[in-house]
Amino acid sequence: MTWRPSANILRPSSGARGGACPTAGCPLVWPPSTLNGGGDYSVDFDGLLAPGEYIVSFQFDAGDAADQAWSSLFGTIATAWLRWKSSGLRSVTVCVLTSHGNSQQVEANIAVSPRTALFPVPLPVAPDMPVTNALSDRAMDAWLRQLPTDPVQAADGWVNNAGIPTRLGELK
Repeated sequence: MTWRPSANILRPSSGARGGACPTAGCPLVWPPSTLNGGGDYSVDFDGLLAPGEYIVSFQFDAGDAADQAWSSLFGTIATAWLRWKSSGLRSVTVCVLTSHGNSQQVEANIAVSPRTALFPVPLPVAPDMPVTNALSDRAMDAWLRQLPTDPVQAADGWVNNAGIPTRLGELK
């Protein structure tokens, strides 16, 4: 089974799309946690990306506030599994590098209670996630070159239609 983020997702926006917080000064805050508690924490960068732009690389920096078990990218959502090791108002920097060469960086805050979690969590191993590489121009060009140009040869698959990949038939 493939894991995907479903909770603790923050969604910053550039303000162009409106939303609940159209100004850049709006703080991003995850739900509170406890000392030695943890879980997956995500930032969805969709509201900061241009059309067609995607995340190439990302990094979480929790400093001395948390131990990081693993990180993952699911579309526009960057996620890290964090276990909190110091209490108080903590800040985590999350930065992404995009396909357009831009970097987007946000500060996410969380209030960590000084009370120790009733069930302290161990650092988990990464969930079973497929390895996903960003598509490159080279990979797409190689794929397009290997496609047949004759629709008869393609049957119900993909065909190279004068440099435009075209799907024939229905998806199965």
